[in-house]
Amino acid sequence: MDYGLFEAINGLAGRWTVADEFFRFFANDYIVPTAIVAMLVIDWFRGALRARRVVVHAILALLVANLIVKLSNLLWYRLRPFTLHDVTLLFYYPSDSSFPSNSAAAMWAMAWALWLRDRRSPLGRMALLLAALMGFSRIWVGVHYPADIVGGALVGIIAATLVERVRQRLRPLTYGLLWLAQRLRLA
Repeated sequence: MDYGLFEAINGLAGRWTVADEFFRFFANDYIVPTAIVAMLVIDWFRGALRARRVVVHAILALLVANLIVKLSNLLWYRLRPFTLHDVTLLFYYPSDSSFPSNSAAAMWAMAWALWLRDRRSPLGRMALLLAALMGFSRIWVGVHYPADIVGGALVGIIAATLVERVRQRLRPLTYGLLWLAQRLRLA
């Protein structure tokens, strides 16, 4: 089923130059991460203490998600679709494990942390949309199976939810980082 869905999505690649360039743009390792980090920076400089705590929690969620992905990769290595199948590859050849998608885990961790703060927040919704678009794009360009993206998204969601659930215990760390940022004139 995973390969069948991959084949249906990636099978569309290479047919329409405009679509290929659109998805290649969003599959990029810099575009969506930069946009989501920009959203966090906007939240930071809004000046509200609550918003700054969310930024710290998003960074902590990102760290937790990366740790989970790293541990997962040590236990199991999944080959990329282009190493096993004839695919339309519109991207460079990543050599790390395909599952779970590190990019999906990272983007979903930060986006979910933003969204958890205020489910009506336009920034949170936009971040979730960008994370989903990046995931779909990475299937389109041939570097991930759908399960890799779903697995990465789940890792990111779990990481952000975990950080949110233990936020009271993280209070000394959060306020310590906020104090440091203030001393460094970043807040």
